[in-house]
Amino acid sequence: MATKRFMANSLSDNFPEYWSRRMQRKHEKTDVYRAIANFEEKSLLVRGDTVHRPYRSSLVVNDLGSEGGYTRQDITATDSSLTINQEKEVTFYIREPDVIQSNYKEANLWADDGAVKMGNQIDGQFFGEYDNATSSIDDGDLGGTDGNGLTLTTSNVMKIFTIANRKLSHLDVEDNNRWAVLSPEFREKLLEYLGGKESSLGDSTGKNGHIGKFMGFNLYKSNSLGHSCRLENGTIFAEGDTVTINGVEFNFKGTLGAVAGTIHICSDQAKTLDSLVAAINTPGTSVDSDTDAGYVKVSAANQALLKNVVATDGGTYMTLKTTGKSYIEVSEAIAAEADIWTTTKQIQHVLFGQGKPIDLVIQKFSNFKAKDRSGYIGKDFVTWTLFGIKTFEEGADQLVDVQIRSDAF
Repeated sequence: MATKRFMANSLSDNFPEYWSRRMQRKHEKTDVYRAIANFEEKSLLVRGDTVHRPYRSSLVVNDLGSEGGYTRQDITATDSSLTINQEKEVTFYIREPDVIQSNYKEANLWADDGAVKMGNQIDGQFFGEYDNATSSIDDGDLGGTDGNGLTLTTSNVMKIFTIANRKLSHLDVEDNNRWAVLSPEFREKLLEYLGGKESSLGDSTGKNGHIGKFMGFNLYKSNSLGHSCRLENGTIFAEGDTVTINGVEFNFKGTLGAVAGTIHICSDQAKTLDSLVAAINTPGTSVDSDTDAGYVKVSAANQALLKNVVATDGGTYMTLKTTGKSYIEVSEAIAAEADIWTTTKQIQHVLFGQGKPIDLVIQKFSNFKAKDRSGYIGKDFVTWTLFGIKTFEEGADQLVDVQIRSDAF
């Protein structure tokens, strides 16, 4: 008997498609700076761009002379100031026809995103003040090598709290209102030390990233802590060498060419390193090749990956300071075996402290305004802010920079 064949149904053109009533949520960092920033100068800097807060010299106690004589001490006042010098913006454009026809309120949604990003920017720069701390904790405090980052383990995580307490107390910093801003990696080791019992940290409101209390410190969790690292460079880069920073590759060539991220190999090591530093700090700019200069800008996407990464030329090495990212991955493929990212110098800066040691004045809080775009049927939506950050000398004593090796994260 012949097999009957049936045509396959084709009804898909009848199937309706729908759009959700909302766009998807975005997962953003929680700003922590509000919990520990000192805002006392805000009312003073309604106008102007600088506030001065001098500090005075210390006195010492001397023995009174046998005849009642005394030693007159010189006193000095030294100026220290906070300047409103940070101007940041987030801007996007929307056509008027798109506003009419769209199912969503894009201007409001992206403006909300811009405000969040602006807060994250302030948060990152705020925690970049780690390098002004009077005290630090590194490998040397745990029996290792001074100046190297420490390897965080469940065996030493509690010790860090006791050392931080000691260092603050040695500087006569008050015992009350001590706090620690932890990275997710630090929090992970602390919870492992506690046997996973997060309840041991007590009740937490969740406000400004608050996650509990331990060893007398109020704990906050942040993804905006600072990071630093160091690339050794005692030898001139060779043809085909590469350096990668947060996923952005820089490649070294004797002839510059047009490939994004190419660094021209100059006449000596120092000048070639100069070009690498410049390429990192100004990644959206190209410099034409000559004997002792030249690099090609990276893509817009890679420029975004290098935001808030600042390179400093050390002569025979380069350091990076990154704010607002907790840590970044770095790697290299360099012919000279000694020229590496030093593992013990890849450091995440966890911050311990007391009170409100870092001053912050936000002279213009971020909000967005719609501006007509000349020659276009549409508007630019601009979110901008104006602020300044300063760790005064009094605040530096209230901070402890805990230097954690990040190469194994």
